[in-house]
Amino acid sequence: MVPQTEQVLEWRVLIDFLANEAASTMGADCCRALTFVSDLQSARVQQQETTEMVQILEGPHPLQPLCFPDIRNLLGRAGKGGLLDGADLRDISLVLGLSQTTKHLLQIHNPAFPAIGGRSQNLYDLMRVKQTIDSCIDLNGHLRESATPELRQLTQKSQDLRQTMRRRLEHMLASQQYEDLLQEQYFAERENRYVIPIKADRQHEIDGIVHDISSSGATVFVEPRPLIELNNSIKFADLQVAQETRRILQDLSSLVSEHVPPIRENLDCLAALDCLMAKARLSIKIQGSPIHLNREHRIDLHQARHPLLALTKAHVVPNSIRIEGDTKVLIISGPNAGGKTVSLKSVGLIAMMVKVGLHPPCAPDSDMALFERVYADIGDTQDLSRDVSSFSGHILNVIALLKDVGSLKEAPIRDSLVLLDEVGSSTDPIEGAALAEALLGHLCDLGCIIVTTTHYPTLKTLALRSPQVRNASQEFDIDTLSPTYRLIDGIPGGSSALEIAGRLGLEPSIIQTAQSLIQRQDHDLDHVFRSLQETHTRLEREMTQAQRLRQEAQRLFEEAQATRDHLQNQEREDRQRYRKQWQREFSHAQRHLNQMIEELKKDKSLPKVQSVQQTLGTINQEILSQLPSETFDSSERPREGDLVEIDSLGTTGILMESLEGKKQVAIRVGAQTIKTAPSAIRLATPSAGDKSSKTRKQMGGERSSLTSQILPNTLASSPATGLYQHELDIRGTRLEDAMEMTIAALDHALVSQTKYLKVIHGRGSGALKSGIRKLCQTSPYIQSFRAGDPAEGGDGVTVIELR
Repeated sequence: MVPQTEQVLEWRVLIDFLANEAASTMGADCCRALTFVSDLQSARVQQQETTEMVQILEGPHPLQPLCFPDIRNLLGRAGKGGLLDGADLRDISLVLGLSQTTKHLLQIHNPAFPAIGGRSQNLYDLMRVKQTIDSCIDLNGHLRESATPELRQLTQKSQDLRQTMRRRLEHMLASQQYEDLLQEQYFAERENRYVIPIKADRQHEIDGIVHDISSSGATVFVEPRPLIELNNSIKFADLQVAQETRRILQDLSSLVSEHVPPIRENLDCLAALDCLMAKARLSIKIQGSPIHLNREHRIDLHQARHPLLALTKAHVVPNSIRIEGDTKVLIISGPNAGGKTVSLKSVGLIAMMVKVGLHPPCAPDSDMALFERVYADIGDTQDLSRDVSSFSGHILNVIALLKDVGSLKEAPIRDSLVLLDEVGSSTDPIEGAALAEALLGHLCDLGCIIVTTTHYPTLKTLALRSPQVRNASQEFDIDTLSPTYRLIDGIPGGSSALEIAGRLGLEPSIIQTAQSLIQRQDHDLDHVFRSLQETHTRLEREMTQAQRLRQEAQRLFEEAQATRDHLQNQEREDRQRYRKQWQREFSHAQRHLNQMIEELKKDKSLPKVQSVQQTLGTINQEILSQLPSETFDSSERPREGDLVEIDSLGTTGILMESLEGKKQVAIRVGAQTIKTAPSAIRLATPSAGDKSSKTRKQMGGERSSLTSQILPNTLASSPATGLYQHELDIRGTRLEDAMEMTIAALDHALVSQTKYLKVIHGRGSGALKSGIRKLCQTSPYIQSFRAGDPAEGGDGVTVIELR
């Protein structure tokens, strides 16, 4: 990458932010040493590694920060045969342990994250080296006394001699011989030999070697002659310990020296992983995303933000930047301090980030070309020490750019991104605009992709004359007279210099004079630009409002659907619950009816019949009261006189009264009138009599089975308007069977509260007539009986009136 570009885009500042995310010195160094890749596959692999690391860090089993010591110098010293001390060996052991732990964790993550998990193969298993070091060196970097049997023995000997020396010194300090000679009651060490403090004016009274004198000169530290031999023994023991210690450290240093190459590879791998974790942390911090990379010079960034602003600002206005198809040049115009240069730098930094595997701060559906080179001429390049003006500085940068581009082969030329801030500025506007247009055309002919900013009206109209040029502008809020920092694609923008000057406090009279001095053509053009921008802003707001309304309508629609589904499910559940409850009641009633039938067969007295009738009415009302509610459409609401279905009873009847305001209504079923809730009935369909729905099968079927136990098949209901509601035809039946059928018909007539029963027995031999009329004389159910009149069948019929 061109150094000038890195400087003006503040690339090193971004890299410093990245390095600060590393947990180790080597990881930070690795971040600062990142190199730009040029091939698409490598760039995609690096981006995938960062993506996987982000997922690992945000997952349930994140990698811990790779904080490890920098042992590069230690490895260099060991490789040359140098001696490592205990602290050095401890640091090497820490690196080896971290390498093994990291290798294990990477192997665990490998199935889900192959790009990172595969790095476990780059880590060597050096646990035997670590275990050997740890057996001799503790976590504080001190040599363990148990490192070797010899060291343990020598150390113990030294400790024993010191213990003997302490006892002897304590005895000496307590003796009267030294009582007047001692400055204080203690002993000390000087030059690794034990001494006692003697008063300076009494030193001639003790036989021994002087090792030191106090700063005041009042105390002399003397090694008494009786202690010299024991001190010598201690010194010799310490030398033996030191010699054994050096031998152990040398052996461990040699062990490290033998494994320097794999240890260094592990170290480099840890540093690279730490750098990768830094990339992931930076991505999380700036809300970066992996984006699609291409070689077609296509730039399609959505919700893009300047990386440095994303790191340092709480809120950054995101923008979309697009260069695709035939477009080679994007010209960004708009007000001063409106964000043009920020957009320019954003494109450049994002183009550089994807070349080192960094996630740019933009939406994941963004697309970015992988450029070979990125050139940038941004900012004031004035240098008074070299007599270089702002214009000259820009031109010199452009000349250097063209020379560099000219030295490239054909492919790298086409893969170059050029960023020009205020191209052709700092000189005569007419000449500067002409020079800028010529330069853009030349770079476009070379195949470069160019993003530039400008205030020149002629450059803003260049898109109207060339399909390779596209406009964009930074939005300016005419109401607040301030920039919004939003980039509007496809529309040039006015500079709004006079409005900004007025907002900053310049006298209105000066601004009015300036407005009168603006050439009419330029003023009209600027007015067109501003009108376009205002129209675009208004349309965008309306589209946003329409989208919001559409989303709200969709939300309400989905809520309504959810509510409808919930109510339907609730209704279905309620019906099932009510049906189960009714079935339980029905089963109970069925058992009760069966019991009463048996009782009627045994006891046919009138009080018993009346008791059964009363009980049946009570059961009927209890069952009907348990039926689930129904709601009627206006077209389906039954009216008085309509034929209605009672699903719960599996039958039909005539509605005898209006439903309005009634909790129960009367239904005429055959000769019987029953009361039921309006919600328990509905209009009968033409095929209601043949209906075989689940309800009829489950409910009506059971009721019919009860009836069949009482009423024989030969008993039929006559029309409701007739005199007799039931008649029984027993012609051709044996007397015994005919009697049973008649008794059953009487039972049914009583249960259904029928007043009259017509029995057709015929004239024949008269046996059936005689048997029936004898039964009528003895039955307690019968009020009276008579032969039928000629219209009813004469003497071949017996008409029975029940009590």
